[in-house]
Amino acid sequence: MRLYKNVRTKKKQTQQLLLQDILNSYLFDEEFEERIELNHFEQKYLRSSLEIKMAIKEILLFHSNIKGESAEQLRKLFLRWKLDKFCIKQLSRGAWYTKSRAIFSLSEMLIAVDLQTIKPLLNHKRDEVRQQSQLYFVKLAKNQPLLFLDHLTKPLTIWEEIYIEDALRNEYQGVIPDFSKWLKSDLDSVVEFSVRMIAKFNQFENIPALLPLLDHSAESVRKETIKCYYVLEYVEVVELLVAKFENESHSVKKTILEAIKRLGDYDNLLQVAAKIKDSEWELKIIYYKLSEYFLPEEKHKIYNQYEEEKARLL
Repeated sequence: MRLYKNVRTKKKQTQQLLLQDILNSYLFDEEFEERIELNHFEQKYLRSSLEIKMAIKEILLFHSNIKGESAEQLRKLFLRWKLDKFCIKQLSRGAWYTKSRAIFSLSEMLIAVDLQTIKPLLNHKRDEVRQQSQLYFVKLAKNQPLLFLDHLTKPLTIWEEIYIEDALRNEYQGVIPDFSKWLKSDLDSVVEFSVRMIAKFNQFENIPALLPLLDHSAESVRKETIKCYYVLEYVEVVELLVAKFENESHSVKKTILEAIKRLGDYDNLLQVAAKIKDSEWELKIIYYKLSEYFLPEEKHKIYNQYEEEKARLL
């Protein structure tokens, strides 16, 4: 096994040097005889699976460090050496990490494939495969980059959401979608993601569409909706939140108190104060802190009230 590993490592090192040499010549040597040299390299040094994988790896490495015309040259070489065909074959065979690398390679090189080939991988059991499949749809989309959300059966992870947002901002070149399309999704994670994106992309026109979510069955969705409202600075929602406070969960009540801090005033705080039960001591602490926030000149008086109530209840 050690001998096999050493031989394989030596082959990889040799192949890496050969690839670096020809890629540098291809990109930067004006006297490089493209047709002859590239054909020769393909016939002699791209015969085994290992050699092809090394070629894909080196091209992606070069591609990550250059832009413009040189990046397009690498994409043409990727196609010329039929590396895309190799990646597409890997989508239907091998281990999960093989599929993940193949999708990543295709998306980085902006190689369009039949979307029916990618769709089944959107719900793969491995997070890494699902994540790369989602990013493939975003990166190659000319419009409607999030249509894949309609095909998900597994919840979005927080990392998937982060990568999707990053791809929308930095990879996707089209018009940002209307996130309200997914506010009625069967997946709570998709609804939460959509609400969060409405806030981050300042889609004020979707403020009315968010109102039904304040009564959503999932606590996490209700919290995210309240956060969206105070990020968008929608002051009118405060009265509605005050009315809902008493019947909400502990976690949502904390979020409502944060909304009052950001959007409301001391009168709104007093309205919910009467609805905080003696057993909800954490909420009482938040209430007193917010009282000091709204009335900093009465900080000493509020502190004494806090001490008196603490002595009575604890």
